Amino acid sequence: MDLNTYYITINPVGLTGAPARRYQEQVHEHLRWIHRTISGAILLNCIRRPNFPIEIRPHPLAECNATGGGEAKPVGAGNRGFVTYTPGYFGHSGVCATSDGANTSGRIFDEILFHELVHVFRNATGMWSQSPLLGWGMRQYDDNEEFIAVLCTNIYLSDRSNKIKSGLRDGHRGYGAMSAADAGRFRLFINSASALPLIKQFCADNPIFTKALSDKLPNIDYNPVADYLRFPALCEACSIFGKYNDRKKFDDFLRANGVMAAVIEQLTNPLRVPGK
Repeated sequence: MDLNTYYITINPVGLTGAPARRYQEQVHEHLRWIHRTISGAILLNCIRRPNFPIEIRPHPLAECNATGGGEAKPVGAGNRGFVTYTPGYFGHSGVCATSDGANTSGRIFDEILFHELVHVFRNATGMWSQSPLLGWGMRQYDDNEEFIAVLCTNIYLSDRSNKIKSGLRDGHRGYGAMSAADAGRFRLFINSASALPLIKQFCADNPIFTKALSDKLPNIDYNPVADYLRFPALCEACSIFGKYNDRKKFDDFLRANGVMAAVIEQLTNPLRVPGK
């Protein structure tokens, strides 16, 4: 992977000599992991633009965290993307493993980097718009931008071309595993009425990126973006059912649209308490 093609610079701020070279090598390797996958290549190709270069540098604090987004260039007009990311924090003996060892979903090196690059992508396309905290059914995602980043990273985790990975992450508050009930097809729309408008807006904001995720990864285990773009009426029905818990109307809708009874049972049983 040629970093210049993607206007990415790895800057080992605060490091010199062998540690600086090691940092650059590790980050470049993790970018190559991302680049080898279908979803990762889509993200990197959509993020690439000469007027919005990206700098990746060490995270300034020894903590289980990384950041990403947009910032003003040090010299001259315009903005650039940035990621603060220290690979060693997310290893088996890093601060993340020792502080929260039981929760590992979405916490492998490249998964953290992918998440932050989604934030950079949203800034690069001018669509970054962080709203207040989400409502009860989506509270685990904090806000809409973290929802989008976790959503896309979970799609990356489901991508079959991604051979080294952890598991689906249940939100932005920690690295807990997503439950089987939440991970099922269309389940996101059933379990929170807020999910549909968030994904609908995301698809409207970034149509090239979301369409590529749908077209190239249509049948992976977890891809709510593809589910919405391919089956919008079904997602709408799932969202209405999640909001009003009207099983009869939901069943009637699905049967009227030729959905098999076995699929209906899979979608509706068991259900957790719907989020509003």
